[in-house]
Amino acid sequence: MDEAAYRILDILTRRLGNPISINEITKNIDEIHGGAYYANIHEKIKELSEEGTIKLTKAGRSSLISLNFDSYMIVDMLAEMELKRKQDFLKGKQDMQMLMLEIDMSLHNIPLIKSILLMYPEKNAKLNKAELLIHLKESNDRKSIEDAKLDAYQKIETLQKMHNVRIDYLLVEDENLFELLKSNDSNPIRETLHDRIVILHPQDFWMAIRNVVEKGIKISAEENETNPAKISEEDLIFNLARFGYTEIGPKLKQGRLICIEYIIAAIMFHKDARRIDAISVIIAKNPKTNYDLLLFLARKFDFGGEILGILLALRNLVPHGMKKINEPIKLLEAMRIEEIKVNTKSIKEKLRLYNVT
Repeated sequence: MDEAAYRILDILTRRLGNPISINEITKNIDEIHGGAYYANIHEKIKELSEEGTIKLTKAGRSSLISLNFDSYMIVDMLAEMELKRKQDFLKGKQDMQMLMLEIDMSLHNIPLIKSILLMYPEKNAKLNKAELLIHLKESNDRKSIEDAKLDAYQKIETLQKMHNVRIDYLLVEDENLFELLKSNDSNPIRETLHDRIVILHPQDFWMAIRNVVEKGIKISAEENETNPAKISEEDLIFNLARFGYTEIGPKLKQGRLICIEYIIAAIMFHKDARRIDAISVIIAKNPKTNYDLLLFLARKFDFGGEILGILLALRNLVPHGMKKINEPIKLLEAMRIEEIKVNTKSIKEKLRLYNVT
């Protein structure tokens, strides 16, 4: 794969699900890689289109470009692109090379791991940290899933100590990964597609993406990472109402669609006692809450103790329909997270007020 093809595919994967013009591709290449020339990009796009790697769709006088997942070669080319991204990223970073080697050696033999992505690699490397998205195969055996998650946790804890680096990680199962990718809500999975490197089994990752696209499911990457601390009051009120918690007083206005896990993180960040009980209500009312994602954010923003306290209270107060919280409770306890007690009486009253119990 030559440099021009690599840069074009890199931009198209960052904008997955959002076809873009040649002008936009040229601009994005210039911003990320530098030295982009429209004429050269146009010529290479024509060549890739003739090979069937990309698709051109007419939009008025312009053409919109996207990846062609009908092409047999596309998965191999995207895997090759990921390997080049990894090589470019690791060039001259000896400490990071050693960390990646240890991650490969430690995690590749966990049977249920399908692929591993390095999230926001350049930004995190400057902060002496790494964020991993660990993509797990689907399994009907919940015990094997729990064991894989605990195994990954223990090995990553060891790696952190060995390399004196912080590693945040998101373990997500196959089905949940694609539920988040096709969601209209801003969430970490959609956002990380814009800035990631598949460091383990890139072919398996892109094969999984192709399989989903072939089913007609639209996957859409999102360009900007959400900072829970900066979610506006308006968006917070709007999304709390979406998830079943309407506050008295504030006028409800249409806001940005944000996943429930980010909303919980935002409440935790602001430490608003009035809204802490809202977390119990929206978790109880939304059985599709992604606990893997919630635990990732709790680790990243240090509110694991509070979440454990809330989940333990919910298990006692709402025994029906809350079976899924047993697994995250086990994981948090296995990680030796110390429970921060919650006001059970206040939560019980709030749950009754919102017709949860």
